[in-house]
Amino acid sequence: MTVDVALGPGSSTWDHLGQWRFLLVMHRTLVLQSAHPAVGAAVAEYSVYNARPWRRLLRTLESLQTYVYGSASEQRRELARLERLHRRMHGTDRYGRSFDAGDTSARAWVHLTLFEGVVTMRRLSGDPLSPEETARFYAEWRRLGREFGLSADDLPATPEEFQTYFDHVVAEVLEDNSTVRDLLSGSIHRVPPPPGLPLPEPVWAPVRYALVTAVVQATAVTLPEAYRQRLRLTTFPGLGLLVDGLHLSVRLATALLPKPWRYLPIAAASIRAASVPKPPPAAPESFFETVLDQNGDGTLRWNDLLAMAREISTHLDLEEKDEDRVHDAFRSWWEQLCTTTGTPLDGTVTAAAYNAALEDGRYPGPPDREHGYGAVAAAVRGLVDRDGNGEVRQDEYARLLAHSPRRHELIAAMRELDHDGDGTIHGDELEQAVREFLVGERDFTAARQLLGRI
Repeated sequence: MTVDVALGPGSSTWDHLGQWRFLLVMHRTLVLQSAHPAVGAAVAEYSVYNARPWRRLLRTLESLQTYVYGSASEQRRELARLERLHRRMHGTDRYGRSFDAGDTSARAWVHLTLFEGVVTMRRLSGDPLSPEETARFYAEWRRLGREFGLSADDLPATPEEFQTYFDHVVAEVLEDNSTVRDLLSGSIHRVPPPPGLPLPEPVWAPVRYALVTAVVQATAVTLPEAYRQRLRLTTFPGLGLLVDGLHLSVRLATALLPKPWRYLPIAAASIRAASVPKPPPAAPESFFETVLDQNGDGTLRWNDLLAMAREISTHLDLEEKDEDRVHDAFRSWWEQLCTTTGTPLDGTVTAAAYNAALEDGRYPGPPDREHGYGAVAAAVRGLVDRDGNGEVRQDEYARLLAHSPRRHELIAAMRELDHDGDGTIHGDELEQAVREFLVGERDFTAARQLLGRI
């Protein structure tokens, strides 16, 4: 059977890994990973998860989403970061055994437990993957493992061989170690309230106990039988049915949501960006009502352009000096629109006047970086390309958008200009794209989002 291993929109990997309901098996996956001797020793020696559990969880989820849903450059950088991180984790465990988190067998196990976690998630929710879908997902996950520096020999070739491998590791390799025991009991009294939920200790303590106990028990009952027996774990009678019911309920409930809402933020943003249909050839005449007319009353006033300036300032979290620069650029654009349509500065530009200026060639005219729509495009470029080197790397505009209410969607939309997937947008290309957008000659999803029209 030939299996399509292409990642990205429509792939099995994209469909499964970033779902919110994967959190239901996340703790189980972490326990299985930590039960590997090298991983457990590295976590015990180097991790501060027990002091900062929420930070560790959020960073783990962000990393997972990045190397599954990110652009080619994002994936390369994240995988390189993980490689460097693991390479530094080595030493001797409390039994005198040497360990290395960069060990190939340990990295393969960590990678493959995520595949197994998705399979378990689907099985527990009463909707197991079909053999065909399992093969497709495994082929994709195996390919991603190759990007992670694992060779073909490091990863079982088929789902059937994976199951044999998994059973062997569970029976012969996994151990009962301090990290596993901490994940299954010891951290109950240390988990702080989630960020943004400043509950006093007397209120949080009973909530914490109930929450952590439920997570630990749900994890214990779903661990492989051989490993659960080795740990001598006991669970409440009937707990397996309750866990199955929870998974089923969450699956049915999330199925009612729009697709992006079922996914974690980075995954949802990439799915939304990928689902936006390619726009038809731009029509400058329709641009008036679809973008310029911000309040939808059929006319264009200074307040409409001012609203765009405010929207950009919000997304880029600008300081006063840069806000003034954006405001002045939009004001210059407004003056150009008024001049070319014969409208007073305190007046109203009608759609008829705008279209007549287009037909007569009075607008938009050649771009001018000091005036009109060209000044707006130049200002946007200058704000994004902060160091002025003519290239805008993704980490550059990602930092700039860090406080945007639509950060993940904007970052995903900016990939539209990164044609070769190297993570770099050329400044001239960005400025030209914004210019063409501002006069309705080109649709540009990121520009629509910056101006508040999506």
